[in-house]
Amino acid sequence: MAKKKYHHLFKRGNAWYFRKDPVRMSLETTVATEAIRLRDKLLENYLLLGQLQVNFNNDENLTFGQVAKEWASIHQNTVAYSTWRDYRSAMNTHVLPAFKDIPIKGIHYLDVEKFKAGFDCGAKRINNILIPMRSVFKMAHKQDYIQENVMLKVDNLSAELPDIFPFTFDEVSIILNAVDPFYKPYTAIRFYTGMRSGEIDGLEWSDYKEKMKPYRKLHINKGFVYGREGKTKTKKSKRYVDCIDFVVEALEEQRRLTGKSKHIFLTKDGDRMNPDHYRKVVWMPALKKAGFEYRPPMQTRHSFATMMLSFGEDIGWVQHMLGHSSLQMIFTRYYSWIPKKTRNDGSAFMEAVKDKLNILDPPKAEQKQGKVIGLFDKNDTKTTHHKKRVHT
Repeated sequence: MAKKKYHHLFKRGNAWYFRKDPVRMSLETTVATEAIRLRDKLLENYLLLGQLQVNFNNDENLTFGQVAKEWASIHQNTVAYSTWRDYRSAMNTHVLPAFKDIPIKGIHYLDVEKFKAGFDCGAKRINNILIPMRSVFKMAHKQDYIQENVMLKVDNLSAELPDIFPFTFDEVSIILNAVDPFYKPYTAIRFYTGMRSGEIDGLEWSDYKEKMKPYRKLHINKGFVYGREGKTKTKKSKRYVDCIDFVVEALEEQRRLTGKSKHIFLTKDGDRMNPDHYRKVVWMPALKKAGFEYRPPMQTRHSFATMMLSFGEDIGWVQHMLGHSSLQMIFTRYYSWIPKKTRNDGSAFMEAVKDKLNILDPPKAEQKQGKVIGLFDKNDTKTTHHKKRVHT
């Protein structure tokens, strides 16, 4: 037991030393309990950082910037690239200029409150800036760099959710008729799955699960954001999305365009689809042609939620399709569209709009999963075929 207690420790004279090949160092203490504490801190840093380094005598003077640098080396690989990009921007632009050279033990509650009060932007933006700062203090507290986490006293500002301006089913149909035929399947799937841009842009044909029962599904397991493949936005975002009939038909149209490619959705030039291209080249011209004032493409996601809820679909099903971690966001943002009676499979929506759609676009031939109400005129895309780009 004693041997295990003093593992990696040895005494020379009255001083204690640490030894873990190839590192040997003085712990600069003659007290056994202190030597054990410093040994444990060294080993903890080794697990976190892969290196046997710790500032034994300088914890009192550790600056926020030093701790933030240590935090960054650990944390940047634990979140999605897009999330880390936002954290890095908040730290470099706002937090570090204010606190970089201040000893982290010397930062108090009132300092952070004054920092918050100095911003001339919305509450949501301020709260987002505080997120990485909270994470730095949390790590510092766990590492015993500080005795108290002052960020636990700092409240977020009350932030109002931005207004949403979803489209009705009839308006969605008008937009789909106005969009460039090559991008009609992509736009339809955005409207009828509620996927985020990064999720739909990251889809590969291997993610389309045609044999799953009772519905075909799309497996959301990654994202494509800022030109990089990465993790989904949250753990809950990794999910299977049900393909209602409209989505099945859109995917069959898309297969004719990009079926020989790895990725489902590409631009006409064969590049990866991305939010800027879609907004500028596809979305804005379609809204103008359809006679609508500009609304951001995020409204396709809101439109999915409001259409499904207003036609009676189950709230939990809508939550799962959107990839939200709880029902709270659904109730908070879409409450006015929630009726008393709900269902959970898309059938209420399809039944409700069937007759309307027949007026806008006649039904098409039967497919394997039964009669699929048509969204697409075969003349839309039959002359536009995607040729796989060869990358060298």
